[in-house]
Amino acid sequence: MIKINTSHILPDTPYLLDGTESSDILELPPNSDPPLAPVGDITYHLSAVMAGADLIVTGNASVPLATVCARCLDDIHVPISVKDLCFHFEKVRDLEVDLTDDVREELLLAVPSCFYCSPDCKGICPVCGANLNHAPCSCDRSAAFEPEEVGPSPWDQLDALDFSTKPAKASKPAKASKPAKVAKTQKAPKKPKK
Repeated sequence: MIKINTSHILPDTPYLLDGTESSDILELPPNSDPPLAPVGDITYHLSAVMAGADLIVTGNASVPLATVCARCLDDIHVPISVKDLCFHFEKVRDLEVDLTDDVREELLLAVPSCFYCSPDCKGICPVCGANLNHAPCSCDRSAAFEPEEVGPSPWDQLDALDFSTKPAKASKPAKASKPAKVAKTQKAPKKPKK
């Protein structure tokens, strides 16, 4: 756990906290896509200062991960690091503050959606599957990108539509006629009073 006891922080003096934490706190799923597995501990370098009763923590953290390149599918190790950590905790004077969840969240947010072994990775051949970073292959790759011969598409009928003629003007709707007056019905004669 990454914890700071604020009672140890002197006024106007940064409290330095350097160390490592088990990468198990990341709780990475075992069957993720792309596969991700920590290959070392989380390393952190933090500086904490008190601002009145509030705690401000800045610093950086990193963790090495094992994954695969998204282009050539080679196994690679990549460092995930956050260089601008900044946390603020209100009214924590003389309390112990746990930073573990905050550091974990920042590292997980820094994990990209895909990884590359190098920016100029050549990937794999779409025909034979050879890794083009190790050696060129002799496949005719242009054949892999030629569209297959298929029957006519139902969308081809849209090409035959002719939109060049102007649509006929819509006729104005007829004015509604006033309803005929309804004749007043006669009231039944009143019965004489007895």
